[in-house]
Amino acid sequence: MEGPRGVRLEEIESLHNLTDMVFRPSAVNPPVMARQYPQLFNTDNYDNLRVCVEGGICVSHVGMKMQDAYLFGCRIRTACIGGVCTHPDFRKMGLASQCCNDAWRIAYETGVDVMLVSGDRDLYRMRGCLRVGNDTVYHVTPETLPNVSESITLTPMTEVELPLIMECYRREPVRFQRYPSDYLYLLQSRWAMNSPLDLWVLRERGGFRGYIFAKNPLGQSESNLVEFAGDRHTILAALPSLFQHYSLRKLHFQVQRYDYLLRSLCEGYGWEGVSQSTSGTVALINFPQLMTRMLPRFEEMIGVEMSAQLRFSQEGDTYLFGLGAEEFTTDRDTATRMVFGTTTGVEPALQGLGGRLGEALRTILPLPTLWYGINYV
Repeated sequence: MEGPRGVRLEEIESLHNLTDMVFRPSAVNPPVMARQYPQLFNTDNYDNLRVCVEGGICVSHVGMKMQDAYLFGCRIRTACIGGVCTHPDFRKMGLASQCCNDAWRIAYETGVDVMLVSGDRDLYRMRGCLRVGNDTVYHVTPETLPNVSESITLTPMTEVELPLIMECYRREPVRFQRYPSDYLYLLQSRWAMNSPLDLWVLRERGGFRGYIFAKNPLGQSESNLVEFAGDRHTILAALPSLFQHYSLRKLHFQVQRYDYLLRSLCEGYGWEGVSQSTSGTVALINFPQLMTRMLPRFEEMIGVEMSAQLRFSQEGDTYLFGLGAEEFTTDRDTATRMVFGTTTGVEPALQGLGGRLGEALRTILPLPTLWYGINYV
């Protein structure tokens, strides 16, 4: 048995066979997973596809895609994990655990702050991956929609409009850093978050206002907004056209915690939201480094002088939050919930923390969580 290590070119066909067998067992015209997620299964990313190999055949796999992201202008480093699987004949041998440990090691050594995993099971939980964040999900029906606006148009996106889409996403305050190749992969696959996508451009009186990437319901009566960006008023005003186009009875979409404007607009329509954690699970890879990178944000919130007194450290499973002489230590999972929040509100350990440290942490935390959209793997 070889590995864990990066997949080699001559082994990639066997990796495609493995991921299709596990995730797309009834698919025809393979490789399906590779076509749906070219951002993961491309030659430039082969070294991040960590595999165990037996006789030249991939039998276990953990896929990883590393990319930067911005949280209110602060640049952080993320690693997204997906396509985790083991051949049925090689399960219960700890191979997936070995591949995960290898991916976590590489992530730490290459400067990753946060891990995002498109799954929730013990394999991930034991490595600190938790359901975190406190977004709001809306389930919209035709009866509650605003009237169709004649000034709003919803048209299929063309490649010519790609620069508008890219610039629109770059203006989002919480986002991944994307390159032209990310959008070319999107045009190639038209697939994200396990859904076939339709790509819509929003205009008002001919002027570009934003975009919606919607799940193609394939004749069903429900759909999801996989990603959207741009003017929030226009996004909601375009929903009646989306309902008409697909003959929908229900539409689902998730609003990130920081997006107070969009949530307020939804409430104005009488839509009742439901608290929901961010997609997948999240783990802290380098806690002190993440908090250091967020310092410009903290300075805006509590001032330069107080921010300069903040201290964050990690020793094994002990995480320290400090401000001047004040200190608070806790375990990994509690620290993760403090940093990113949960649907139950402020983490009890943070809520009950006194002194200047408690006041400062309740001001700067939780950090926003990222929404995958087309970065999902």
